[in-house]
Amino acid sequence: MGETIMDHRAERMKSLIIQTFFECLKTEDFSQLTVGQIAEHARINRSTFYRYFSDKYTLRDEIVDDIVQDFAEHMEVDFLHMNIEDEVHTRSLQDGLIRLSSQKCRLEILWNQNLLGRNVFDEMMNAGARKVEAEILNHPTISAERKQLADWYAKLLVNNFLVTVRWWFSHSDTVSASQITTMMKRHMLYGTIPTLKESR
Repeated sequence: MGETIMDHRAERMKSLIIQTFFECLKTEDFSQLTVGQIAEHARINRSTFYRYFSDKYTLRDEIVDDIVQDFAEHMEVDFLHMNIEDEVHTRSLQDGLIRLSSQKCRLEILWNQNLLGRNVFDEMMNAGARKVEAEILNHPTISAERKQLADWYAKLLVNNFLVTVRWWFSHSDTVSASQITTMMKRHMLYGTIPTLKESR
């Protein structure tokens, strides 16, 4: 019982430090941010911070690693086997957008910050691309010649998706997840100009 209470307290304190880290990054560059500032904004002692993280870099790394891992784990690859006009494909794409939108505030902060050695956008793209590439390489009916394109195709696919998400985040007040999903699908089916003409 006592250990459970302590565990909950530790989780709450760690969450507070992480939340405060993001709040600080709204107004401060990571390169200039100090442990003292994080502790002051969280209203905790520096010693409390050091109980959970050895410095701001280990805090950064834990946050980035969790976000990249979460993106890769929840990235659906079943859609690679589907016809693009299939309704299940549409739902899979839209669900991916909605899931990322629930992390919008934190992702925008991390994507727009110079984190001194960690590029969150690129790391997410590479992690997602590795998962897509593995699915392609493990498919028994794709020829060895075509599998040589797996790395390129995977990076193209995931990068386009994340670039779209990044654009959508800055326009989500006027463009819904359903609308951006429809535009993405129409672009893949019919090309750029026909999609834009249809989306007026």
